[in-house]
Amino acid sequence: MIQVFKSERARRDVLASYDELVGMWGVDAEFHEVPTQYGLTHCLTAGSKDHPPLVLLHGVGDNSAVMWALNMRALSERYYCIAIDTLGGPGKSVPNERYAKGQFQQTEWLSEVIDFFKLDKVYLAGVSNGAYMAYHYTTVHPERIRGTMCLEGGIVTSPIKAMITTLLLMFPEILLPTKRNMHRIVRRLSSPQSDVFDRYPMLASHLVLLMKSHNQKAMFPHHIKTYDEAKGAAVKDKLFFLLGDQHRIVTKSTVALIKQGQYAYRILENTGHGINHEQPQAVHDEIFRFFA
Repeated sequence: MIQVFKSERARRDVLASYDELVGMWGVDAEFHEVPTQYGLTHCLTAGSKDHPPLVLLHGVGDNSAVMWALNMRALSERYYCIAIDTLGGPGKSVPNERYAKGQFQQTEWLSEVIDFFKLDKVYLAGVSNGAYMAYHYTTVHPERIRGTMCLEGGIVTSPIKAMITTLLLMFPEILLPTKRNMHRIVRRLSSPQSDVFDRYPMLASHLVLLMKSHNQKAMFPHHIKTYDEAKGAAVKDKLFFLLGDQHRIVTKSTVALIKQGQYAYRILENTGHGINHEQPQAVHDEIFRFFA
């Protein structure tokens, strides 16, 4: 079995903090344990089932509780939101041996989760790696997608380069992973103009806890498919890219590809990688506009 957390103590601390974060959502949430061929997938739902379904995907090293803490209340007023804890991520999902042995197929797994809720077509939104997952699923199963919002991600031209870019942002603090240095890394991913972690210190504390607790090797079965221009063009009308102008993770070359492919997009000023935390209202407005 792949160990998602570095220790049992780390797992307990993360999950206790996870529940506290869900408590600050400001909306009633239901918990679901979805059986899939790759393990038990934890999902949180909010909003009326009469609303259009919106599947939400978080980034690497995140979980649903922290990712959507500032968004779920607004989104659930218009959508039946289904926030998925990614298998291998530091949330409540539990991967099994099939996942661990390299048999994991990301699009099959997502289809199983969507099927569990008896849904034919959904809206998709994801941040960072969640944006990649949303984009890739849309290219493979466009018949199941009404529209897809990719926040600070989606197109991946080189998985190795993307990993190196992320690691470089963590130096030199990652060499001495004290709590203070971890907080510096978390803040560096956001815009210098952002005060989100001053207003919501629990978000920063949880992200630091995840950095200290998550066994990142647990995400290795998620194989990244590089950008295929033809596949993207085939679903262009279903896609919208919403980016920050800081270009810390999403590079200028990726932005150039988005423009070259004539995808619908918008770049938010004074915004970093934590786009939906830094600019929640702007993100909600764009989701509502595009999905309408």
